Amino acid sequence: MSKAKSIWSKADSFLSLTRKILVNSFTALILVFLTISIFGFLGSFFEAEDEINTQDKILWFKPVGVVVDNSSSSATSLDSLILGATEIQQHKLSDLIKVLNNAATDEKLAAVYLNVSELGMYYASAFDIANAVKNIKENGKRVIAYGENFGNNAYLISSQADQIILNKYGTVGAFGFSRKREYVKDLYQNVKLNQHVFIAGEWKTGPEPFTRNDMSEEDKTSWNDFAVPLWKKMTSYIEEARNLPEGTIQNYGDSFWESSLIEPEASLIAFDNGLVDKVFTVEELRHWLFEEFPNEDDDVSKLPDSVSIYEYLSTIKSEENDSKNKIAVIHIEGTITTGEATFGIAGSDTIVKNIRKAIKDDNVKALVLRVNSPGGGVYASELITNALKEFKDTDRPIVSSMGDIAASGGVWVTTLSDEIWAKNETLTGSIGVYATLPTFENLYDWAGIQVDGISSTKAGEWDPRLSMPDNVTNAIQASVDDTYDNFVDKVSENRGMRYEEVHAIAKGRIWSGDKALQLGLVDKIGNLDDAISAASSLANIEDFKVIRYLKEIDPFEAFVAELIGNIDLDLKINRNTKRFLDFIDDGYDFIDDKKDINMISYCFECEFFIAK
Repeated sequence: MSKAKSIWSKADSFLSLTRKILVNSFTALILVFLTISIFGFLGSFFEAEDEINTQDKILWFKPVGVVVDNSSSSATSLDSLILGATEIQQHKLSDLIKVLNNAATDEKLAAVYLNVSELGMYYASAFDIANAVKNIKENGKRVIAYGENFGNNAYLISSQADQIILNKYGTVGAFGFSRKREYVKDLYQNVKLNQHVFIAGEWKTGPEPFTRNDMSEEDKTSWNDFAVPLWKKMTSYIEEARNLPEGTIQNYGDSFWESSLIEPEASLIAFDNGLVDKVFTVEELRHWLFEEFPNEDDDVSKLPDSVSIYEYLSTIKSEENDSKNKIAVIHIEGTITTGEATFGIAGSDTIVKNIRKAIKDDNVKALVLRVNSPGGGVYASELITNALKEFKDTDRPIVSSMGDIAASGGVWVTTLSDEIWAKNETLTGSIGVYATLPTFENLYDWAGIQVDGISSTKAGEWDPRLSMPDNVTNAIQASVDDTYDNFVDKVSENRGMRYEEVHAIAKGRIWSGDKALQLGLVDKIGNLDDAISAASSLANIEDFKVIRYLKEIDPFEAFVAELIGNIDLDLKINRNTKRFLDFIDDGYDFIDDKKDINMISYCFECEFFIAK
């Protein structure tokens, strides 16, 4: 017995020692990281900034990521540390345009190298960037565009350059617009799931994948009414810039697969059709650039001397304005939901806080609502409009500026505006409402599960494990219809139109910005700067400065972000562990018996969204 006790005693001592070593080692490692971070943070205050020299350099315009109106966090710093999550690179449209516009008249720059093949954006932003590139060329500065693969938007922008170079293994994929959706009506029947859909507005085609096996004529018509004129405008821009005969781009897309049978190299098909000027490998591109723009080291293995987008942006002096008058710009970017704003999510909590900051600041003379949203939850949209009403009650004007997309909930939040501005290519409208609610009675019958019990009230008798009774069905549809009526009323009051007039152009149908102007859904065509100028006129002020409210950053997350940035930490975890953590983080419920009704006012262009 004593011998066994001795063995366990030694094992316990060994484990205790091991635990101490591991804990102390980990603590020491963290302290080292913290020390490096603190010294790095403090040292940044004393480092002299290197002056950016742009003389005879190339502006290296190669943004990778997505174009946004206002950048926001896409993943918390703690997630980045623990899970290895990466931030999606976001590039503010205003920054990109500022850089390009300044480069157009900058005599120091030798040329502009353009590569937007890895930049995601909507169509309106693409036209803005394309026009800025066109302006550079028209000012006599050389623009060289390169890409591995060109989609519609990337090729639209690149077509405005003096020369387009395509990677030898790349493709010009400017094939127009496609709308393909997966229809799951039969799948839901096969898995014994009933998806109940309630719609107000026959053009509200968002939930069609649950109710049909193919695209409805309404969906086809809506899409074509938006896409056909946009495609015509895009091809005209490209053909004019490239000096191509009318119809070249359409013919290229129509005959591409047949051409591939004759010429398997996709890059050469583009070259033969005059869509690009040169086809290079990466090595050939580098040698060609060396011949055109030799670097200071006279080293053919190096790229030309260049300045990056944000280095160049730092050299552009902003106009100082010490005016006490302010115009506040509030961004609604992404899907409108409750909670805090993050990348792709227009969180109502953050937006309402920002509006209240404007309300409390008497120096804010007007508010500009910048909307870049496909819609979202009715409740979250109403929280935002309630805060906007509080601002409007102070007799200060509100002007809305629609960006790439402002549909459904993106329209709802503009209904207190004194003026609404949109771009020609803005996707707007979709004034409609739908709700979805799944029930599981067929699945339970198939599995042999019976549901029975008692309830205190009639309202509590039904839950989604049972078939939906008529009184519940009718009540939900009545709620959806009432929300739609409320939506149309809001638009009618704002636009000075009769209910019947708005209803005729609502019903969930989408429109382009220029068509929305004709229909009276917006007041003017223009960009954010135009909307800000309009706001100043409505507020009767000439001297003002523009302010933007940013989401407040948690101090701990800011510190962790600084820590990660300084030590360049890349912590890997097991794939299965990450899946488990994602599972826990999602708060997954197999069956949600809270009977939440997922009512949404959402753009048909976007995939199905559940707003809990």
